[in-house]
Amino acid sequence: MFASIFECIFGEKEDKPTPPGVSQSPEDVAGEIINKILTARSRASLHEQLNEMNSTCGWSDTIVRGILQGIENAIKSGATMGRAARDAVAQSEEAAIEFASNHPVYSTVIALGVMALLTPWALEVLGFGELGPIEGSWAAAWQRTYAGQVSKEAVFTYFQRLGMEWHWIF
Repeated sequence: MFASIFECIFGEKEDKPTPPGVSQSPEDVAGEIINKILTARSRASLHEQLNEMNSTCGWSDTIVRGILQGIENAIKSGATMGRAARDAVAQSEEAAIEFASNHPVYSTVIALGVMALLTPWALEVLGFGELGPIEGSWAAAWQRTYAGQVSKEAVFTYFQRLGMEWHWIF
C-alpha cells in the first residue's frame, strides 16, 4: 500500500514491465492516452476511459512524460481538440494569466531570466552594466528599492553579475 502511495506522489523509478497479455510499449500507451485526451467530449467519459487503462497498464514515468510532451506538441501546433481538451486548455490559460497578474514580480523575474539567457545584451540596456548599475536606469531604480543593502542572494545581484559578465560569456 505504501509503495503505491509513494509511486503516486513521486512517480516510479523505472517503468513497470508490460503485464501479461498487454503488448503495448509505454510510448504506445502514451500515444493512446493523448488521442483519448484530444478527442474526449467530456471530462467524465475521459476519466472513465483513463481509469480503465490505468487498471490494465499502470502509469510510469515514461508514459506521463510522453503524455505531457504530446499535449504540449498539440497545443503548440494548434491541433484539433475535442471539447474537454479545448475547455481544459482555456481554463489552464486563464489560470496562468491570473497567476501572472497576481504575482507580477514572479512573472518579471521569469521574463528577466529568459531575456538574460537569450539576449544578454538587453541586460545592459536595462542598466546592468559592466561596472555596476548604470545611473538613471531601470536597474538603478530597482537597486534603490533595496535601500543600499542588496544581499548576495537577491535576484538583483544575479542579474547584475550577468550584466558584468555577459561580454565575456558570449
